[in-house]
Amino acid sequence: MTKRIVVGMLAVLLSGLWIRGEDVTGFRGKNQQGIFAGSGLLKTWPEAGLEPLWVYSELGAGWGSPVIADKRIFISGSDPADPKMELLTCLNAKGEKKWSVQTAEAWAKSYPGARATPAYVPGENRREGHLFVMTGGGVLVCVAEKDGRVVWKQNVAQDYQGKPGSWGYAECVTVADGKVFASPGGSKASMVAFDQKTGKVIWEAPSLQDRTGYVAPVLLKGQLIQVGAKYVFGVDIRTGKLKWKLNYLEYGGKRGEINCNPVLVKGSQILVNSGYDHGSVMLELQPSGDSVKVRWSNAELDPHHGGLVEYNGKIYGSNWTNNSAGNWMCVDWNSGETLYDTPWDNLGKGQIIAADGMLYLYEERRGTVALANPNPARLDIVSQFPFKLGSKEHWAHPVICDGKLYLRRGNALAVYDIQGK
Repeated sequence: MTKRIVVGMLAVLLSGLWIRGEDVTGFRGKNQQGIFAGSGLLKTWPEAGLEPLWVYSELGAGWGSPVIADKRIFISGSDPADPKMELLTCLNAKGEKKWSVQTAEAWAKSYPGARATPAYVPGENRREGHLFVMTGGGVLVCVAEKDGRVVWKQNVAQDYQGKPGSWGYAECVTVADGKVFASPGGSKASMVAFDQKTGKVIWEAPSLQDRTGYVAPVLLKGQLIQVGAKYVFGVDIRTGKLKWKLNYLEYGGKRGEINCNPVLVKGSQILVNSGYDHGSVMLELQPSGDSVKVRWSNAELDPHHGGLVEYNGKIYGSNWTNNSAGNWMCVDWNSGETLYDTPWDNLGKGQIIAADGMLYLYEERRGTVALANPNPARLDIVSQFPFKLGSKEHWAHPVICDGKLYLRRGNALAVYDIQGK
């Protein structure tokens, strides 16, 4: 068999899914856990900070992160030419716009603009994938990767008499098993599965008479783990059967119905976490899959909307003191013991992700971005610089893909080379 034939056969075999190991296809990376692929990344940054490779400044208002696939970047914002509408934009690896498309009306009440990070699913051939995004008004939209054509829409909020919180829908949808999952809340359904190709309804999970959270559901042992305003619950991914629910509101908090962070999962364990002094609860899914057991709770570990990461059995992230302040923490995964709870200079709380054995912090008060060692003894900042591009809040979660760090603030997306030379 000639070399040319072997190469051709490999190309055919690999063409079924045009997706690389380092592509970022959803919010906070694989299964929303905040851990990104990559190796050989810089362990320190220049003293003067990183300089962007490029900046794109026409995203419109929004707080969603980019997804990156096949060296193209997909990200939502309000339409700069028509701020009442949300826009999904595709950029190439140089930051040049390839296409943009209006998806549906943007959330116009408190904090107008686009909320959600899209989800990407590859096609059978290159550039035949699709993007799925939930708008602030609760419309689920499927868009063709190749040209931005809208393939189908489902008005989840309207059709299911959805009941979102004060800031609209902010769910970054999960796609698996040929289905796209959305959480309308309200009296008709807690979660709905749509066929990813047609938008047809496959199943509807029973209502919990609860408002939505602002949360992306996480996959665990054939279930979707989701957090509403009151309940954390598990739904069978195949049938929509409600497997279990837990009243998370009972675990305290001043404003316990504002849940913004996806759960962390490890083995059969589920870490539910929220801000506003609500604290975190560690659950263990029982072998039957029909119930959970509370293992521990930690009132200090209450990340606002910056998420948490687990690394080597330790949990890292920031907590909530008030809406403009918070400390940074490390907590033991197994026991729930707080290992440190400390301020970061005169800065605030914020977002956290991890890659290649390092932590990446993006605090929201001044926009400081930092590289840190995952040290369970102390907050161990190695390098930092101020991110001053863009406008409004420093709320979007960073992304790492193919040796590059992506930072978004409002209308601006900046890309930095963090690959070691």
